[in-house]
Amino acid sequence: MPSPNIIQILSDEHAGMAMSHAGDPNVRTPNLDRMAAEGVSFVNAYANCPVCTPSRGTIFSGRHAHAGPVQGFYDVYKPTAPSIATMLRENGYHTAYFGKWHCGTIRDQNPPDVRKDPDYFTPEWSQRTPEFHRGGFQDWYGCEMNNAPYKGFYYKQNALNPTKLEGYQTDVLTDLTIDYLEQYDREHPLFLVLSVEPPHWPLEAPEEFMRFDPETLKVRPNFGDRPDLRERLAIYYAMIENLDWNIGRLLEAMQAMEKFQDNTVTVYFSDHGDFMGSHNQMEDKGHPHEESARIPAVFHAPGIIAAQGARHDLFSLVDMVPTTLGLAGVNGATHLQGTDFSPACCAEAFDGPEEVLLEMVGNPRVHFDYTDWRGLVTGRWKYAFYESGHELLFDLKKDPYEQNNLAAAAPSTCAELRGSLLKMLADTREPYFDVLIEHGVQPEGPTLNPSQRRRDGIAPHWDDMIENV
Repeated sequence: MPSPNIIQILSDEHAGMAMSHAGDPNVRTPNLDRMAAEGVSFVNAYANCPVCTPSRGTIFSGRHAHAGPVQGFYDVYKPTAPSIATMLRENGYHTAYFGKWHCGTIRDQNPPDVRKDPDYFTPEWSQRTPEFHRGGFQDWYGCEMNNAPYKGFYYKQNALNPTKLEGYQTDVLTDLTIDYLEQYDREHPLFLVLSVEPPHWPLEAPEEFMRFDPETLKVRPNFGDRPDLRERLAIYYAMIENLDWNIGRLLEAMQAMEKFQDNTVTVYFSDHGDFMGSHNQMEDKGHPHEESARIPAVFHAPGIIAAQGARHDLFSLVDMVPTTLGLAGVNGATHLQGTDFSPACCAEAFDGPEEVLLEMVGNPRVHFDYTDWRGLVTGRWKYAFYESGHELLFDLKKDPYEQNNLAAAAPSTCAELRGSLLKMLADTREPYFDVLIEHGVQPEGPTLNPSQRRRDGIAPHWDDMIENV
């Protein structure tokens, strides 16, 4: 059998439980549900580092953020760093990228058209991605970030100035991808990434998808009490339903193309989740909690991937590169830190990891609640050690909505998981956090918080170290 084409659809801030086949009682995702029914949905999938840039570094490098080519929110994909694109190119693939990249922001790379039109382009994040920070992708229709669904743009190949998108970003990027596939005439198999921002904020959706009544939404037991949360969640769901509709359009279009209809692996996943009202947090992530770190991970390829529906293996984004290589029939490189889940996708004998490393590395520091931490998740426990010395411990079997931090009440369990975490960090070349865990000193407090932007947070140091003024 020839090497399969591989199409990855990457979204931003889609929490893994926000799909109908994953149990959400509000949102309808028939196309993702069909992909899952005809393939595999890893319903216990995690973003190892749940914030955009370092998570994307893990997605494309197959290495944890603290030991990879992209180690912080404003870091870049290093020019010499191997990526899934370069590894597949070495094995005969042609590569293409559409949409949000966010791994190559150089602050002074605003070209003339961006500088001339600040009402359309936000200079803070409209920079042109330098060619050597594009992870080795050959055909390029990308942007760093947009954060304005109706003011989209992309940089076409090596053009100096961006091209504006007319319409809603997810719709138009899907149109561009379909057009590209229809015109693709190379003999090489194709590896293509379609990366859309929605349901990432700002929360905007086409009017025809705005069907939700905020007052009748069935919310999670840990949902907050702020009056705006339900209204925002309703728009978030509308954005997900629009995304699902576009996934359906793409699948239907590929089924009508001889080159892609019977030999294409399609994968849908997100770079991280979003609290979207849980724990009283909105349009935010960056913590080890389920809504922030859990993601969709759906693999679909009739005839290649076995129809299994939901699987409960502990999958994470560091596994995406080795799994993609495995499905392409390519041997994984020795520098990869994840697990090849392709046997699981094909319903073959498979023993997956019993624990997953979670972390926050080089967070953007826009407020006190963004803080670095290291942690892990098992089939039962969630543990995290914060840079402030605070710990989180949740029993996911008894407390699936993470409402009771057991760190103070279960010191022996914390100690056991802390030991497991230290071993994982040593195995993955942790550069410093092991020192904080083993030799850290207790900081003196309180720290005054004069910010008007944010008055509280979910990081565990808020109660005893930070005083709002």
